Amino acid sequence: MARRGLLAELQHQHRLAQQRQVQQQRAAMRAHNTAVREAQRFAREQQRASAAFQRASAADRAAAERAAKAAHIAAREAEVVEKNALLNATYDEIDNLLAATLEVDDWVDLESLRESPGEIAFDRPELLTPSPTPGYHDLPQRPIFVAPPPPTGISGALGGNRKHAAQMEAAQREYADLTQRWQHALAQTFELNAQIRTRWQETESARLAALTDARRQHEQIVAQRRQEISESNAGLDSLISGLRQRQPAAMDEYVGIVLANSVYPEAFEVSHEHSFDAEDRELRVTVLAPHPDAFPTTKAFRYNKANDEISASPLPAAECKRRYASAVARLALRTAHEVFEADREEIIDSIALTVAVDAIDALPDTTPASTLSGWQPIVPISCRSTCLA
Repeated sequence: MARRGLLAELQHQHRLAQQRQVQQQRAAMRAHNTAVREAQRFAREQQRASAAFQRASAADRAAAERAAKAAHIAAREAEVVEKNALLNATYDEIDNLLAATLEVDDWVDLESLRESPGEIAFDRPELLTPSPTPGYHDLPQRPIFVAPPPPTGISGALGGNRKHAAQMEAAQREYADLTQRWQHALAQTFELNAQIRTRWQETESARLAALTDARRQHEQIVAQRRQEISESNAGLDSLISGLRQRQPAAMDEYVGIVLANSVYPEAFEVSHEHSFDAEDRELRVTVLAPHPDAFPTTKAFRYNKANDEISASPLPAAECKRRYASAVARLALRTAHEVFEADREEIIDSIALTVAVDAIDALPDTTPASTLSGWQPIVPISCRSTCLA
């Protein structure tokens, strides 16, 4: 028998995520949230009472101890309220297995499953920005030769030229010294700026190399995604065409998508196997239900003050059997309803449906171990589309 295909699995995961989101939103409105708040409030009161007990004098400690004990009891009782609220919510979900699907249209618009490439964002946008231009050291200013003023007047006539020549020689020596120091500083500045530029070039080269590599990887991702979408859409086209031709494989895949949309409570998860006989127009479905041992069996939680324990009272065995049988019956009706409602083209004429569990037959000891385990039918039924009209 067929299990879920790729499209059906994707649809199932999507619906599962939707269900979890709805459950989280619904949980916010349920009574157990109130119970949580009450538990937190009582816990705070217990902490305050304990703190008061520590601060109290010997005469007041008895009263503080009674208050702390009362707060602890209240907190434990609130915890019981929360547990019972969660338990009731679980039973409510199981009791509404059939009602949950009656509220929705189980027909699947296959065209809605068609994907479009869209645009895959480049995941390394920081590589698109060039490295900032480095700041270089300013070049030292070239020294300017300042000649001493020439002699004038009487000083020039009385030997000023010799003095001026000495001043000129000293100025030239100073200028030569300044020029030498400037040339040394200039060479150092050139070297420092060259180092700065080399480091910047190395950084920029590394960025460009990383950008080239990232773009290549991005192009590969885009190409792979487009290929996946193309193959998925081609498979969808094949499925739609196959349904028009009433091909068994196409019908099996479509039923898989329909049943994948049917998400069950965490406490009652199921799976399906199915096959379509085009000649008889009959769909054979096996619904794999949870084992009775995995079914909730707690009636309620209660708090025992004497031993400060929370215990669970079990449902009577007869009540457990009744609840499980009721859930299985709803499961069978739900599956048949979903399939027939989704089959708008009325390709399926009848359903041979079996609800089974993973069980071990009570066979003689001589039976080989390899034959003991397997899916054992518990509710075999057969129905036609007119049965649920």
